[in-house]
Amino acid sequence: MDGVESVARREGVSGLSIDALAKEVGISKSSVVYDCGSKAGLLAAFTRHKIGQYRERFGDALQAHAGQPNAWLRAMIDMGREGPSDDDVAITMLISASMGEHAECRELMREALAEDARRVLADAEDPGKMLQLLLAVHGLFFLECFGLHRFDEITRQELLDGLMKSLEADKGSSAAATTHSNK
Repeated sequence: MDGVESVARREGVSGLSIDALAKEVGISKSSVVYDCGSKAGLLAAFTRHKIGQYRERFGDALQAHAGQPNAWLRAMIDMGREGPSDDDVAITMLISASMGEHAECRELMREALAEDARRVLADAEDPGKMLQLLLAVHGLFFLECFGLHRFDEITRQELLDGLMKSLEADKGSSAAATTHSNK
């Protein structure tokens, strides 16, 4: 997947091809075709890989909030504490371009975002309010990851502190509270 990233950064999504990837990583085109099938398959595999990497880091943040109400949303807020790097912005643009061209990439992202909403709803005492916080967190991520606006460090922390304060007013769902008290 590093090869996909290298080619796409250098050539853009339109320059990413099975041939370019094969040359980048020093393997035959047939090996790439065997593994991915097509450019769409290649981009879907890359998108899956990046979502997997994010979810792995997210799992660490989630573990830090185990046993607390609204742990999923708390972990999301923590993930936003550090602004995106230039690499993060470049990868976001690559995945965004692939979503525009390939339905499978769009579906992968749709599933990941739907999982966030399901988990937040399942853990909330006030689902509407927690969905508003989820929307705010995603909005901050998207603004910064798409390079549309960068918040300075102090402002980002203040925004996230405000979201966390609002979140802490929610005691979590009764089902989630039962799960948390059984741990």
